[in-house]
Amino acid sequence: MTLTLSDITLQHSRDLSALEAERHRQLDRVEGDRQEALRALAAARPALTTFDAACADAATVRDNAIAQTMTVFDAAQVDARSGRAADLVDVQQRYLAADEASDAAKAAALQKADADYRARLDDISKTLSLDKQFAAREVAFDARRKAAAAAEAAWLAALQANRAQQQDDLRTALDKERRQVDQAANKRDAAQKAADLVYQQAVKLARTRLSNALAAVPDAAKAQAEFDARRDDVEREFHRREEQLFDAFRDALQRISCK
Repeated sequence: MTLTLSDITLQHSRDLSALEAERHRQLDRVEGDRQEALRALAAARPALTTFDAACADAATVRDNAIAQTMTVFDAAQVDARSGRAADLVDVQQRYLAADEASDAAKAAALQKADADYRARLDDISKTLSLDKQFAAREVAFDARRKAAAAAEAAWLAALQANRAQQQDDLRTALDKERRQVDQAANKRDAAQKAADLVYQQAVKLARTRLSNALAAVPDAAKAQAEFDARRDDVEREFHRREEQLFDAFRDALQRISCK
C-alpha cells in the first residue's frame, strides 16, 4: 500500500505521542522510587509531607480549573446545538415558503395562459370568418401549450433552485455549529494547558524547596544524586529515540518526494 503524506504525518504524530507517554511513565517510576527511598529516611519525612501537600494543593487548583473549562465548553456546545436547531427550522420554513411561491407562480402562469387562450378564442369567433377560424384556433392552442410548458419549466427550475438553496443553507448552519464548537474546544484546550502549566510550575517550585530542605538531611543528598542520574539516563534515552523517529520521518518524506 502506498503511503501518503497525510498517512506518514499521522503515524509520526502517533509515534511521538506514544513515546512521550512512555517517557512520562518511566520518569514517574523513577520519582516513585525516589520518594520511597527518601521516605525511608526519618529526617526527610517532614519535608516530604510538605512537598506532598503542596503538590496536592496544586493538583486541586488545576483540577478545579479544568472542571470549569469543561463546564464552559459544555455550555458552548449546548448553545451551538440550540443555534443550529433554530437555524434548521428557519431553513425549512424558507424552503417551504419558496416552494409555495413557486407553486403560486406556476398556477398564476397557467391561469393567465388559459385566460389568454379563451380571450383569443372569443376574439377569433367575433373577428374572423369561419374559413379562417380553424387555423387561428390552432395557433391560439399552440400558444397556450407553449405558455403552459414555459410555466412548467419555470416551476421545475424554481424547485431545483429552492432545493439547492436549502442544501446550501443546511450546510451553512452545520458549518456554523462546527465552527462554534471548534472555537470553544480551542479555548478549552488553551485554558487546560494554562492550568496544567501553572500546576507544573507549582510542582517545580515545591520540588526546589524539597531539594533545599533535603540538603540538610544525612544520606538524602546521596539518594537525590542517584535518582537524578537515573532521571538523566531516562531523558537521554528518550531524546535518542525521539531523534530516531524524526530521522525516520524525514526519510519517509524524502522517499515520497522522490516518487
